[in-house]
Amino acid sequence: MPETRSKPAKRKTPLRAEPIPPKTPGVYVLSDSTGNLARHMLGAFLTQFPPQSLAVRFESFVRTPDRLLEILKQARHQKAAICHAMISTEFKQIVEQFCAESNRPCRDLTGGIVEFLSDVAGIQPQHNVNALHQMDEAYRERIGALEFTLRHDDSLGLESLEEADIVLAGVSRTSKSPTSIYLAQQGYRVANVALALGVAPPRQLLNLPREKVVGLIINPAQLAIIRTHRRDDWKMGETNYGNPDHIARELTWARRLFADQGWNTINVTDQAIEETAARAVSLLDLVGHPSGSTLSTAAALE
Repeated sequence: MPETRSKPAKRKTPLRAEPIPPKTPGVYVLSDSTGNLARHMLGAFLTQFPPQSLAVRFESFVRTPDRLLEILKQARHQKAAICHAMISTEFKQIVEQFCAESNRPCRDLTGGIVEFLSDVAGIQPQHNVNALHQMDEAYRERIGALEFTLRHDDSLGLESLEEADIVLAGVSRTSKSPTSIYLAQQGYRVANVALALGVAPPRQLLNLPREKVVGLIINPAQLAIIRTHRRDDWKMGETNYGNPDHIARELTWARRLFADQGWNTINVTDQAIEETAARAVSLLDLVGHPSGSTLSTAAALE
């Protein structure tokens, strides 16, 4: 139906950068799959430059030579450089040849690494785009981890809390839910438990082995700002929720609880959930954990 075909196009639009502005060095980033690897890499590298130093335009799911050449010609017209994360050797060659003939700077984001791994393994790579999204056992276990995490969000599912690989505990607005979901996408079965001053922590949480739990803490002033915004958005009226004195007492109580239980803690003040997630995995020594390792490397980085 026309309506169902039009929706994916609308969802893709925000993922593309605007056309490259005049006088701004431009980079076209091409992929024959989702382009997630290129986005992650460019996102990390661009943090080392001032904002607006480069105009980056992403082009994903480039699956035909005609479409590839069309995009390359656009890049040439806009005098943009080319980065690509192509799986197809044919497409790699098309890009390299076009850029050489057009005198366009070009960088293959994956070629060197793939060749390195091929040399180490002694095996030629498949160059199979479809292999990035196989619905194999690893994929099913990763989806299972995500479903588990959604069933154990914000103190839900306490009766099966012990089945989690990681349990995040903290007072309201310490990034428990987004961090849990991010970890679940990596294959970890995560639960998070909300804590509140004056409310006894659930016995299921207190009975867990201490190596399963991470307590999240935050600067009281920052938490007061976050909660005040939420209180206003939700029109909560006058409560202790955003009161600085109440928040300070709540965090002091939480810290004492974490210390008494012997739990690892992470200060999430001004910290991205990616860093919090990585620290949790490291603190609990879960690198290479059977559940976490079910995440396909390709699924994570394509």
